[in-house]
Order: sequence, then C-alpha cells, then structure tokens
Amino acid sequence: MKPHFIVVLLILASSTLLAQQNIDKTIMVDGKQREYTIHLPYDFDKLKKAPILFALHGSGGKSEGTQRLYQLDALADEYGYIVIYPQAIYKNWNIPDIPAYGDIDASADDVHFISELIDSTAILYKGDTDKVFVTGLSRGGKFALYLGWKLNNRIKAIAPVCASIPNEMVKDFRFPKPMPTLIINGTADPLVNYNGGYGRMNVGQYVGSGFDMMPTEDLVKRLTVLDKCDTSYTTTNMPNNNAGDECTAIRYVYKCATAPVEFIKVVGGGHTWPGSLQYLPRFIVGNVCLDFNAADEIFSFFRSVSK
Repeated sequence: MKPHFIVVLLILASSTLLAQQNIDKTIMVDGKQREYTIHLPYDFDKLKKAPILFALHGSGGKSEGTQRLYQLDALADEYGYIVIYPQAIYKNWNIPDIPAYGDIDASADDVHFISELIDSTAILYKGDTDKVFVTGLSRGGKFALYLGWKLNNRIKAIAPVCASIPNEMVKDFRFPKPMPTLIINGTADPLVNYNGGYGRMNVGQYVGSGFDMMPTEDLVKRLTVLDKCDTSYTTTNMPNNNAGDECTAIRYVYKCATAPVEFIKVVGGGHTWPGSLQYLPRFIVGNVCLDFNAADEIFSFFRSVSK
C-alpha cells in the first residue's frame, strides 16, 4: 500500500469520527466494566480545551433515550461542550441512602465512575477539568445534587431537574465550597412531590425513608445557605409561550456572594423535562411544560458561571 494512500485513509477515518460525534465507550472502574456515550462538538480537535457536561439518566433510563430527551447536543455543538451520557449498572445510580425503583448495584461506586470519566475525557478529548458541569432528571437530578457534595472540588456547577434529597440526608448534605446551582422542579410532579414527602407512585416495596423527600422550596433555601446567599431574591414570570400546555413558569434568582442559585418553578409541570417529549403517559409522570426548553436554561446558566 502506497504511503499517500495510507494518509488518505487516516484522514477519512478521522473525518468519519468527527462526523459521527457520538462514540459508545467502556472504561474499567473498580474492576467493573462501565459504559458511556460521549458526544463531541464539531471540530472539537481545533479546541484547546472543551467544557465537560455530564447528562445523567433517571431511574430505569439509558444513554440513548437520555440523549433524545434532554436535547443538549445541538447546544453543545454551538458552544463547544463535550457531553457525556454515562450508564448506571441496572439503570440506577447508586446513591447511598436513596433507594431506587428496581434493582441497584450497591457495590458500584458511581461517584468514582464519574471522577474517572473526568480524567479520561481530559486525556483523550481535551476536556477542561476546571469546567465540569452536571445535569439530570429524576434520579439523575438526585445524583447531580449528590455529586455537588461528593465531587465538590471537581464540579463547577449543577442543574438538577425534578429532584430533591431525602429528609434524612439533610443534616449531612453540604457543599464544602459554594456550588452554583440551577434547579427546575414542577409543582404537579407525581414522583418527587413538590411539597415533600412521598410521591404518589411510592407504594408497596418502594416505601421507605429514602423516598421521603425534602420540599422543593426548603431545598432551595438549604442551597442558598450552603452557597452563602442572603434572603433576598428577584422573581420573573417567564413568557407563557404555549397557552395550551397547562403550565406557567417563574424564575427565582437569589443574591449570592460567590455561587449563584436559581430556581425555575414550573407551575403545573410534572416529572418531565420542559420543552421536550412526553416520554411516559401523563397519568404516570404528569405534564410537560412547553413554555421554555430546559436545555436552553441549563446551558445559559452553566455558561454564565464559567466566564
């Protein structure tokens, strides 16, 4: 084979990789083979460094479904972010003191898994370890909050959606350093009750103290304390862009010294990702708010804290 032909093949292979953008990968962590999908922005090889965004699936979720639901990739291409869709064993993140719907691998150290992915992404794809962000829906949002605590020194900001923490975790939950946080919760969420306690679907084998969740507004107050904010805030009614979606949204912005806290209260919103798909019937997860797109708000928030 002639040398110039080999060069052409290498160029074509590289172009195919860039065009593909989504790469399914595995990594060994603590003796377990872990899976994830990485989405690379166009021309990522021309970037000096790229921010890393972890998109965590909910309970029972998979990477490919999460990628479709969250709608992060187009914005990641526009702003030059790497998006990582990690996969939990048995489709459930192992969060101590927070039980899951279905099976869970209690021996899996998912915090270590995410930490290893940060390191490998920095080595293989020029990921910026100073700009690591985390978002997720449902159990993915709970894990985002947990990572804000347990990987506090490695994560720049978090954006949990439809999430809270158990009341029994409140006394221990902390941010060693202030953590910029955007939280998006719906008032009509049947699974993570906006007013706290057990969601409507927590019945039978799933009843337990780990499902007794902190009320959203109490959680927001706790976040403002951890991030050294004062009690003042501004509210803005977000545009009601879809009059037929049976919801409205209010933005709360808190006055914080170092790490901003924002809260989008989705009035009438369910256990769903605003602006996206009705991924399960309404009688199970509630209503999808179509007045705004969660991906837009999350990127706007993350970009504002990374300047």
